[in-house]
Amino acid sequence: MKFNNSANLFSEIKTVPAILDQKKYPSLNGLRAISIIMVLIHHFILNYNPYFQSLVFIGPLGVDVFFVISGFLITTLCIKEKITTGDLSLKNFYIRRALRILPVAYLYIVVIAILNYFFKMQVGALSFISSALFIANLSYFRRLQFDWSLAHYWSLSVEEQFYLLFPVFIKKKFQLYVAILLTIIILTPLLVYLQTLVGFLNNGVLSAALRYLVKFQGIAVGCMFSVLLFKGYLNFGRFGLAATLVSVFMIFYLKFDAFFTLQSCFINLFISIFIGIIIVNNIGPKTNLVYKFLNLKALSFIGVLSYSIYIWQQLFLSNDTRFPLTKYPINLLFLALVPVLSYIYYETFFLNLKKRFAKNKKA
Repeated sequence: MKFNNSANLFSEIKTVPAILDQKKYPSLNGLRAISIIMVLIHHFILNYNPYFQSLVFIGPLGVDVFFVISGFLITTLCIKEKITTGDLSLKNFYIRRALRILPVAYLYIVVIAILNYFFKMQVGALSFISSALFIANLSYFRRLQFDWSLAHYWSLSVEEQFYLLFPVFIKKKFQLYVAILLTIIILTPLLVYLQTLVGFLNNGVLSAALRYLVKFQGIAVGCMFSVLLFKGYLNFGRFGLAATLVSVFMIFYLKFDAFFTLQSCFINLFISIFIGIIIVNNIGPKTNLVYKFLNLKALSFIGVLSYSIYIWQQLFLSNDTRFPLTKYPINLLFLALVPVLSYIYYETFFLNLKKRFAKNKKA
């Protein structure tokens, strides 16, 4: 890894490096595909083969990959727009994100509300409200209520809150943006460690704040990798493939921990860093097998559908027999079919509208 110390970490970014000066970034859809496959395997085993639950606990890891990709990509696109157009339009950014995220997210909530009425699925009002407002991460981790059909909206809530807040700092105060990232990445785990030494800190506002911030850890790491790449701090050169392979090994060796503990804060941080290394080493053209695998057409297609799959899978990978389409194996048929139909005949309409609000055509 090579570092270019000519650029200050906190200074405004003025130029776009060649590796980021692309309309689309290779391998990201392949990584998204792997992420959603992890989630599907985990949910299938959780609900249909609970005996193996402790052996295959990779769903939260898949979500973390999504988080790191989101942080990296959104930061990259926002900085590129700011550089190439002279400003970052927050209005256009929010419209683009809304057109990408909200249509299918709200469609799914409406579908669950209808099914809840007819099949008595007992999904509570709090789950509907917190999911619709994208604050489900607050109720989910405080264990106020858990309804499987909408449980995955905790992760959407984390991402939406990221989309709402982080770009403001990129536009208004880049130094503060970097400081916030470093706080989440470095200071949060250290404060969690301090809690283990001073017992009374494990309650109250500080404890709640740390439990909230730690879920932004993967996103913050992705954001920081984007910043480092813009500034020329990251260049693995001929060691790129070796770094990727070591990162893959370490990710599965460390084992992602979805629970809030001191150990999980540090383990998950290192895993997010290894995910970032894989991203930066595979977004430029390569000839190695890892790059070729991540850019297989079938894998890329799954990656394109990954958001749709993530939204709809929760309905079909459930052990709630009150809704007949959760029964194996017919549930797998609908799991494959519904996201494709949703994407082609519903989401594509909004994605085409989204293009009208892109000032930077390379973004």
